[in-house]
Amino acid sequence: MERCNTHPYWENRPLRLSEEEKKNLYGVLEDFFSNFHLKDVREMLWDWLVAALSSENGAYESGHSRSNLIFVYEKLELLIEAAHGLHWKRKLRKAKRERRKRRLLNRERFKNFY
Repeated sequence: MERCNTHPYWENRPLRLSEEEKKNLYGVLEDFFSNFHLKDVREMLWDWLVAALSSENGAYESGHSRSNLIFVYEKLELLIEAAHGLHWKRKLRKAKRERRKRRLLNRERFKNFY
């Protein structure tokens, strides 16, 4: 896999999302958070950061590049937490709608019973 994509058209566009995923972004979140817990993602990000900064022969030898890596780490963590929040809000709304629907069906059933 290429380290960096320099094609100008793709600079600010999703590269990995399929057409189906682009139409259903919440599905991507569902898939991600079904496979990883928030705690696990935090630990992985931290492990990557530590590995990158503690390596003797790494790509992050200058103070500036290490600073940028920490900045990206912090922003990725915020992004993942925000995506996690959206994922769970959507799940809770869906569960609430399902409960409401079941209650209405039960009311209709009992209304016809008496």
